[in-house]
Amino acid sequence: MSIPRAPFAGAAAMFHPVVVERRLRDLLLLALSAIVPAALALGLTVALPNTSLLLVLGVIAASVGIMALMVSSRLEVTVVLLVLYLGLLDGPVKLLLPSREITASVQDILVVAICAGALMRLVVRRERVKLPPLSSWVIAWVTVVAMNAFNPKTEGILHSLGGFRQQLQWVPFFFFGYVLIRSKLRFRQLFIILGVIALINGGVAAYQTGLSPSQLASWGPGYRNLVFATSPGSGSGRVYASEGEARVRPPGLGSEAGFSGSIGQVALPCCLALLAITRRRRWLAAALTLGAGAAIVVGLSRLPLIGAALSVLVFTGLAARSGQRITRTVAALLAVVILAIPAGALLVSQLRSGTLKRYERIDTSSSTTLHKQSSWERVPGYAVAQPFGFGLGTAGPVSGLGGKSTNLLEGHGLSSETQWNVLVKELGIPGLILWPGLIFYVIALALGRLRRIKDADIAICLAGLLATLFVLPIEAFSGGLTASTVLGPYYWFAAGVAAYWFCGPGWARFNRGVRRGPDAGVGAAQHALA
Repeated sequence: MSIPRAPFAGAAAMFHPVVVERRLRDLLLLALSAIVPAALALGLTVALPNTSLLLVLGVIAASVGIMALMVSSRLEVTVVLLVLYLGLLDGPVKLLLPSREITASVQDILVVAICAGALMRLVVRRERVKLPPLSSWVIAWVTVVAMNAFNPKTEGILHSLGGFRQQLQWVPFFFFGYVLIRSKLRFRQLFIILGVIALINGGVAAYQTGLSPSQLASWGPGYRNLVFATSPGSGSGRVYASEGEARVRPPGLGSEAGFSGSIGQVALPCCLALLAITRRRRWLAAALTLGAGAAIVVGLSRLPLIGAALSVLVFTGLAARSGQRITRTVAALLAVVILAIPAGALLVSQLRSGTLKRYERIDTSSSTTLHKQSSWERVPGYAVAQPFGFGLGTAGPVSGLGGKSTNLLEGHGLSSETQWNVLVKELGIPGLILWPGLIFYVIALALGRLRRIKDADIAICLAGLLATLFVLPIEAFSGGLTASTVLGPYYWFAAGVAAYWFCGPGWARFNRGVRRGPDAGVGAAQHALA
């Protein structure tokens, strides 16, 4: 027999204190989402009466988007939107508009908005949250960066802010990785997103290889500066000679040359893992894998090409060490090799003659660690001279913020051409220990615990996601990685995923031999953040 329903139960539930409180909170957030953009637009109109309508509408749209990120309860949606922005829109926004300093802050605002929304939900729900494993590394890193604001060598507040931005902007991705990637479904979704971003960037970069330097420079002020290095301290331009004419190194949809190659380097082992675990619609995984490979090639940057090759080798080794379906992994690699031959021939036939000439001289003297040997050889001398660094904001793209740094060593300027130089300049010996220390710790966890992950698909997914992390210490000898729009967030995101699966609830679930649903192990932290 059915239990009789109390009269007016539905109406009474509507006025329950908990329901009323939630409704009021939703209305308040909705009101803020409308009031704040309107107030900003009104203030802009009053302060600058000659402001164009397009700019006002742009401010309103941007403000609405930021407020939506803050009030959204779907952390996975907001983080995906952030990743799509970084992979597809960040570069054009920086390069098409005249003020790169202002547009560069958009990515920081988006990260802060997502983090602020997550923290507000934690406060409102008053749930007890336990810090993820490996958080001690994050806390130590933030502490070292914060303490360097008081370094006597740090030259003013603007240099401090620039150093904070450069060293801390991607730290939230550690928590994003820990909270979000907790099932095979999430791994698949992540790999597809990375593959699609790489494929699109590869297509744009392939088109850009057919443009002359002047044609690409005509896209906008940022492209002009990137190609010809028209502003002081911006490098030597991104042009090379082939068959007697100047060619451009394409930025794709990024703000630096070789961006598609960096995206492809991270995406390639992930797409190989996707191909190895996919049982249906393997053509999609194969297409994304080939697209990631093409993005690396047309990026015309030798470091991502070498890094991707090493990442594939690491992925194969990790998959073999895990003892899980190695035959499927090998089959996926063979299938990609077989498909890559005709696909590569088709790609080369579509590119302008001489486009791939930059790859004719790939050797240890020009493309890997020895290429910038004169820079990283100075690191021990820098560490001895200033064990705690030369101050924040003295290296990388933020070094010009607040005026050019005047810190010198024996009357000479300080090199910032490699990640090791950046670390020792800004953070000293503590930075040289912490940044690679987290990588080596995750590597030790992967080598020791990957074989004990009982789910074969999860083990292969972890191998694909972490493969590029193994290569970062080598790439650090050839360029700065902390501020990279690709490898910067990847570093922290991969560490967060490793924290969950090797030290957190994911490890406890499989280590105990308990099989649960695809989203099992999601604790209070995820519910509070989401």
